[in-house]
Amino acid sequence: MNIESTTVTPEEIAQFRAELVDNLSAIAALDAIEECEGYLEDAVPLLLIEAGTEPDRSIGDLLEKCRQFICQEEVREALESGMIAPAIEPISMGAGIPPGVATAIGICAFKLGMKRVCADCAD
Repeated sequence: MNIESTTVTPEEIAQFRAELVDNLSAIAALDAIEECEGYLEDAVPLLLIEAGTEPDRSIGDLLEKCRQFICQEEVREALESGMIAPAIEPISMGAGIPPGVATAIGICAFKLGMKRVCADCAD
């Protein structure tokens, strides 16, 4: 999967902000994504550092680590419909990553498309 060129447009960031208005860590993640001009690959290490975690994994590695949680039916259906909020906690808790990073990973999965992300996952 070509994750490196995955970007989030200002319009998409505005949509996600409206959905995630009550989630402070998700809003902080959107701020970081915006600061990185929409480039998720650049935002994830920043989010890891802000969470006090060593940014020792690429976004591709993190997406792979989170895939089994992303591809669970409820999470997958939420992301397919463009809803990030229901996906954050299952991804964060399941993969043991900070909620802000889970927000970015959920957005990445949404942008890549669930068929592509979950192609090799067994439900």
